[in-house]
Amino acid sequence: MGNINAVIKYVKHIFKEEGAHLHIPPYQRPYRWGYKNVKQLLEDIATNKNAGKQKYRIGSVILYKNKDGAYEIVDGQQRITTLLLLAKACGVGNELLGKLEYKHPDSKNNIIDNYKYITEWINEYYPEKKDEYWQYVEDSCEFVVIVVDDLSEAFQMFDSQNGRGKELEAYNLLKAYHIRAMEQDSREEKVACDKRWEAATMYDATPTVD
Repeated sequence: MGNINAVIKYVKHIFKEEGAHLHIPPYQRPYRWGYKNVKQLLEDIATNKNAGKQKYRIGSVILYKNKDGAYEIVDGQQRITTLLLLAKACGVGNELLGKLEYKHPDSKNNIIDNYKYITEWINEYYPEKKDEYWQYVEDSCEFVVIVVDDLSEAFQMFDSQNGRGKELEAYNLLKAYHIRAMEQDSREEKVACDKRWEAATMYDATPTVD
């Protein structure tokens, strides 16, 4: 059994402490949150902020610390990416969004669409208080951060999700184990394999009736 370390961290600490080493691994699904998911997160944060709550638990983040010392985001990519887009919309500079690699077209398209939506939402509800809203996110919003050094154990922890986001589908686990076994292959070959898996999920094999 590998080492497992779980700790509660505020958003600002995740971005500052693990941020420089965060990495989206090839086996991860694309960033596919839609505006409904984003809207729910923004409103949940606003509701807790307006209620005067000093802490708001957003959910969990599962990180796999690989042999190179990088933290692979096994679970939490959707929320982390959305928060990075929120930071940018609030005028807060954050280099992490530029460092994370989003290779799938779905990720890039959703990032563009969600950034536009978040910007419009912030301008509508917090036109003069963007800094105040983001300050609450940084200082009061927290994650349960689980760090493991055994990838197979990380996959067993997906049930810790709070249900707000997209659940990891079975094919993601199969894809992860498949790519993980490609130890002798190059990164380019692993990325190409990932794209083939994702493309296959877009194919509807449901038989039609004439």
